[in-house]
Amino acid sequence: MKAKRSGRNIWRKRQPFGQQMKNTGGKGGVFMEPYWRWFMYQTKILPEQREKCLEYFGTPENMFIAPREKVEKAEFLSEPARAALLVSRTEEELQREEKEMTEKGIVFYSREHEAYPARLKEIHHPPCGLFVRGRLPHFEKEKKEVQAAAVVGARWASHAGLSLAKETAGALAEEGIPVISGMASGIDGAAQEAALMAGGESYAVLGCGPDICYPRHNAGLYRMLENKGGLLSEYPPGTPPVAWHFPYRNRIISGLSDAVLVVEARLKSGSLITADYALEQGKDVYAVPGRIEDPLSQGCNRLISQGAGVFCSLEGFLSELGLTNRNYENFRKNDLTLEKTESMVYSCVDFRGKSLEAIRMETGLSREAVLTALLSLELMDLIEEKTRYYYRK
Repeated sequence: MKAKRSGRNIWRKRQPFGQQMKNTGGKGGVFMEPYWRWFMYQTKILPEQREKCLEYFGTPENMFIAPREKVEKAEFLSEPARAALLVSRTEEELQREEKEMTEKGIVFYSREHEAYPARLKEIHHPPCGLFVRGRLPHFEKEKKEVQAAAVVGARWASHAGLSLAKETAGALAEEGIPVISGMASGIDGAAQEAALMAGGESYAVLGCGPDICYPRHNAGLYRMLENKGGLLSEYPPGTPPVAWHFPYRNRIISGLSDAVLVVEARLKSGSLITADYALEQGKDVYAVPGRIEDPLSQGCNRLISQGAGVFCSLEGFLSELGLTNRNYENFRKNDLTLEKTESMVYSCVDFRGKSLEAIRMETGLSREAVLTALLSLELMDLIEEKTRYYYRK
């Protein structure tokens, strides 16, 4: 709804800028973006309060020109939020934001912009806008197949977990599937780097402004994402990484994805929050199983007990997603018929690796029988010997 001129100083002060932004594109036209951007710059307004703001004021433009009395009566906002809102409603502030965005190479897309991902509009509490460094992921509206997958997991991951994350992300990239994650240390960063190194795309959803590299040691990955993918955030430039931002941003990671894979996760891992959001959004969730005594596997095992898909093999995972990786076009492990001894040994080997002695103890087979089965499985490319007498799928 078009706001009426109130005759107040604030209208006269912004009128020249308003004339420049005269909306010729109807609702959601690109010329309305500065008001949405200004709205998202109001960092004292909590994310869950933004929908209430839109219900109360109608549009960001209405909020910008609303009488002071109406703003002061918005009791669902804190007093500091109302004060900051009133002070910032100037043409100078709009111009300052635009200058900052230009200087930092950041583009803003409100959820009414045509480039805003339609799939995000379907989630609970969709971000009102996204600040982007790089580019937004592109989705074909009519395409029903998987178009993006999230790979998430523990920050302090095991070597085997990191290796599996890289292998999976690389395979997804080869299939043209962008990898979505949070650029965190560990599984997230490893998966995103592998996707980019494989020539694919990856997009990071940040818990800070898109101009801030966090964690700092991921500076190289940050630059790669800017050039070959995108850095996305609902927080404006300059917003520092705050602890509560990260769990909440996870809804965007799952919202952009068709499937979520959790590689390693402790019982209180943030990755489980991403999985919860994914289930709430009707997305497919997969988890890599592991030993029950391994803390890094306990979160994944819980997800599986709750109905998540089991990641048994890379090719099996790709098949579940309706993909056929070129490395497995003519050779499917699931189609093989194994001898009883080979099957027993194969079931004991996991993605993290297991020693010959451990396999022998679990199967009850002789050392010679286990070695023969392992050699056969290696020749079929079902397992590999990572180090002497240490095997993994």
